[in-house]
Amino acid sequence: MPDVKVPAPTVRATPHRDVLPAGTVLHRVHLAAYPATTFNPNPSDTHYEGGRFCSYQGDGAHLPYLYAGFSERTAVMETLVRGVPFDERGWRRIRRAAVRGRVLSRIETTCDIPLVGLMTLDQLAAVHQDEWLIHSTPDAYPRTRRWAAWIRGQAPWAHGLRWPSKRDLGSSACILYERGDAPAMVKPTGAAPVALDTAEGAELLNRLLAPARTRIDPPRR
Repeated sequence: MPDVKVPAPTVRATPHRDVLPAGTVLHRVHLAAYPATTFNPNPSDTHYEGGRFCSYQGDGAHLPYLYAGFSERTAVMETLVRGVPFDERGWRRIRRAAVRGRVLSRIETTCDIPLVGLMTLDQLAAVHQDEWLIHSTPDAYPRTRRWAAWIRGQAPWAHGLRWPSKRDLGSSACILYERGDAPAMVKPTGAAPVALDTAEGAELLNRLLAPARTRIDPPRR
């Protein structure tokens, strides 16, 4: 693992440019109270709760952000299966409370979106990092958020980051940052969101997650 301290401001990096083409379909698990295209306007706490690459209080940018997966299963695994252990029969069970008020939605990019790629050894090394940045556990997120802010400073052309999914190996996830001077980057696809706290939602989750030996009980009638 490299030094987890963010480099000095005078240090320069050469982030890899990874363009997300217009028309790319992304998937999100989010609260039903908000449209699928809503960016979170609230920066994470500097030291405590928050995601891996959120903007945070004190980073100087305060950019609204949106996490998404490149498949339905990735979006679900990254959001609902974090920290869920296997039981004695070799299955993971998602609690009903975890899906209360949540939906699975599809969105589509409206334009080509330049991202910083963090998908390979070379791409990580280009920003002075290794697998720690994308595989570390939540206790390290205050530091990974600082690295994300530093990387954004090295790539002012970028509107987000893309990295391999830790929980859905072989797929990837991304975060988009909304800038006030840029047009909307995403739009709805027309497909209705699926309410995950319904019987239909449980059926969808169990179909997506059965190969990963993960399931959820349907709601009680």
